[in-house]
Amino acid sequence: MPRRDKRADIVNAGIRIFSRKGFNRCSVEDILQEAHVARATFYSYFDSKKDLFVELIDTILNNMFEIAAKEFDEIPSTLEELKEKTKNAFIKLYDFFAENLEFSAIYIQEVMGMNKEIDFRIVEWQERVSELVKLLLNRGIEMGVFRPLDVDVVATMVAGAPQHLGLHLFLYKQDVDVPRVAEAVADYLIFGLAAR
Repeated sequence: MPRRDKRADIVNAGIRIFSRKGFNRCSVEDILQEAHVARATFYSYFDSKKDLFVELIDTILNNMFEIAAKEFDEIPSTLEELKEKTKNAFIKLYDFFAENLEFSAIYIQEVMGMNKEIDFRIVEWQERVSELVKLLLNRGIEMGVFRPLDVDVVATMVAGAPQHLGLHLFLYKQDVDVPRVAEAVADYLIFGLAAR
C-alpha cells in the first residue's frame, strides 16, 4: 500500500477549508480534521495557518502568471495577433479558475486587505503582469499599432483588471459565455489602445 502524502493532504484540506470558511473564520484544528492528520504532522510542514495560506496564494499567483506569460512567449506583430493572444490568455485564465473553483475562491474572496504580507504578494504579482504588459505596449507603440499613451498607468490598470473581472464572473454570474467575454476584453484592451 502506497504511503499517504500527508503534506499534500494538508494543502488540499487547506484549500477546501479556506474556500468554505475563509482565512479568519477557520482554525488549524479545522484543517487537521479535514486532512485527517495530527497536529504534530501539520507543524512539521507549516509553522502556522498563515504559512499554509501564503503558500496557496503564491501557487495561485504563479499559476496565473505562467498562463498569461506563456501565451505571450512571442510578442505579436499585428493587432489581430495581439487580440487573439489576449483572448486566448483570458480563456485559459478563466478555465484555470473554473477547473480549480475552491482554489480560485481563496484568491477571489480572501486576498486583498487581509494582511500586509499577502497584500505585498498580490501587488508584486500585479507588478510582474504590469511589466509584461509594458513590454507589449512599448513594442506596439514602436511599431505604430498603438497610439502614444502613458504605458505605466495603462499597464497598471490592465494588471489590476483580472481581480475585478474574476469577482464579477465567478461570484455574481451563474452562466458565463467565456468566448464572448474574452472577445470583449481583448477587443477593448487592444483596439481601445490602437493608433487612430
